[in-house]
Amino acid sequence: MFLLAFFVGVDVVILLSMIKKDFIRYIDDKTISNKVYNAYKDTFNKKTKLSQIKSWANSLPFLKDILEVIPDNAGITIEYGIPLTSKRIDVVISGYDISHKPVIALIELKQWEFARTSKSQDACVRTLIGKYEKNVLHPAYQVLTYKDLLLNYNVVIENENISIIPIVYLHNYDLKLDDDLFNNKYSPYYKKVFMFGKNDVLELKYLLENNICFGDNLKVINMIDKSDVKPTKKLTNVIHNMLQSKKEFTLLDEQKVIMEEINNIVLNAYKSIKKQVIIVKGGPGTGKSVLALNALGELLSLGLVGSYVSKNMAPRKVYKNILSTPDNTFSVNDLFKSSGFFFRERLNKYDFLLVDEAHRLQEKSGIRNNVGENQIKEIIEAAKCSIFFVDEHQAITLKDIGTIQNISYFAKDLDANISEFELISQFRCNGSDSYLDFIDNFLYNKKDKVNFHFDFRVIDTPFELYELIKKKNTSNNARLLAGFCWNRYSKQADNQDYHDIKIGDFSLSWNLKHGEEFAIRENAINEVGCIYNVQGLEFDYVGVIIGPDLYFKDRKLYTDYTKRASTEKSLYGLQVLLKENKEKYEKLADTIIRNTYRVLLTRGMKGCYVYACDEKLQEHLKRIVSSHTIH
Repeated sequence: MFLLAFFVGVDVVILLSMIKKDFIRYIDDKTISNKVYNAYKDTFNKKTKLSQIKSWANSLPFLKDILEVIPDNAGITIEYGIPLTSKRIDVVISGYDISHKPVIALIELKQWEFARTSKSQDACVRTLIGKYEKNVLHPAYQVLTYKDLLLNYNVVIENENISIIPIVYLHNYDLKLDDDLFNNKYSPYYKKVFMFGKNDVLELKYLLENNICFGDNLKVINMIDKSDVKPTKKLTNVIHNMLQSKKEFTLLDEQKVIMEEINNIVLNAYKSIKKQVIIVKGGPGTGKSVLALNALGELLSLGLVGSYVSKNMAPRKVYKNILSTPDNTFSVNDLFKSSGFFFRERLNKYDFLLVDEAHRLQEKSGIRNNVGENQIKEIIEAAKCSIFFVDEHQAITLKDIGTIQNISYFAKDLDANISEFELISQFRCNGSDSYLDFIDNFLYNKKDKVNFHFDFRVIDTPFELYELIKKKNTSNNARLLAGFCWNRYSKQADNQDYHDIKIGDFSLSWNLKHGEEFAIRENAINEVGCIYNVQGLEFDYVGVIIGPDLYFKDRKLYTDYTKRASTEKSLYGLQVLLKENKEKYEKLADTIIRNTYRVLLTRGMKGCYVYACDEKLQEHLKRIVSSHTIH
């Protein structure tokens, strides 16, 4: 029995399937890699890399002895594509267990001979790829994400209660208990996966023998392949229950009204061929992220496929943490994507995409900003309905292009209907719209006098500011923040004892670069966060150090881009741009610096305390605070 290249939409799911008996025959006559290569060439109408062919030829034969313990008519599927992604599982074995219940084993094959802990990246290890040692995903994390995606989006797996066994087989690796792959930092992954090295063949055979007891003649994998691809009930229930249990995600006022409008527009887009683009405007604290997360839960519950999208990693990690089950038995990782993810996605692959902090979208993607064409365009192309949450006053780098004008331009270019809504009510800063007016007046040199109800104080020294924030951190929800005026020493990026920020005798470390996020890490109170850690998030209290890039002179507030840290990339390329148009780009740099502090000064729900490095600015802040009525 032999199966080749199934399709779902235009996504190839099964590349090559056969029963075990035929697989063993192809191994014996040394034609298995040719079979896979020909299937790849016929399916994708292109050749694959020589390294991939060698990988098939080197790894697949190692399964021969392993598979002798399972029935001859068990299913063997090679390069199984996971819907909604470009990822492919090396091998899937399908059959029935001792109780005649369907079961599949996902096997990630690795030719590695060694691996080392990656100090700089979570869920990554270092190993030899080609001639060079590189950071790559830990194989347990890799196969675990494949399992999660199938559980979250394959309706047949849920309805038929198909068991999934995630396996990593490192057939050239002398895997020992003290190996770096079993470093404690990777325990959330390897503890949920069966991992085997070259000396663990008997254990692997025992696992398969006791789980694949009867063959299925490819029936199980074919059922899975023909399944509807949409959020499963378990996924939607988890999201719904998590949102319902947290009062900070309750929709109020126009948030609920706009939520209903979004539902209707997305459903109309799903039923028609006409693209829809929704733009939701709103300042800090108006509930853009709350609305985005509620929309995610609502739309998934309607059986629609989509994701929450952001440029910054910090909010994605924090919200994933919030919506994951307390015991980490259920993953929602696939629901949260970077804005740079969509440059290779096919047209209308998603029913909806919710783009939070859309003002941070950029033209190019990738580490070096050299991939793709335009993130706005790519997102609109990838979804039947794209929802952009925008505050243009929160653009903070030269590369930020997520303006309403640009979003509207690409929407019209792609023949999409455009709907606009605005969030007005303030739910941060103690619900004080007047405080936001005060901050805008201060930062943008407006003269209006505003009275507000909010705990805002000017603190005399950074020492006092630090101590006050520590005192307020009773529930791990107060943070010290600063503008980009101090260099970050990359070699000490994970050392809290190395103090990047120095103001007189005061010194502290920038936020640690890796590990748990600054917003939720217990000891982050002893670090200073930057805007990338907090944009899109909120805290009870924040202390803000205003660096020398903002100063007061002649009764006006000015910015100085030369005081920005050289290691900070928000103004990267400015010197070249100044030669092209000095006035234009000096004004843009000025706006970016002011916007940066606007974000930092509006992260607190109950209070914001400030220290300014510039003495005259410190005096000015004290004067204007004393002249305003603060309830």
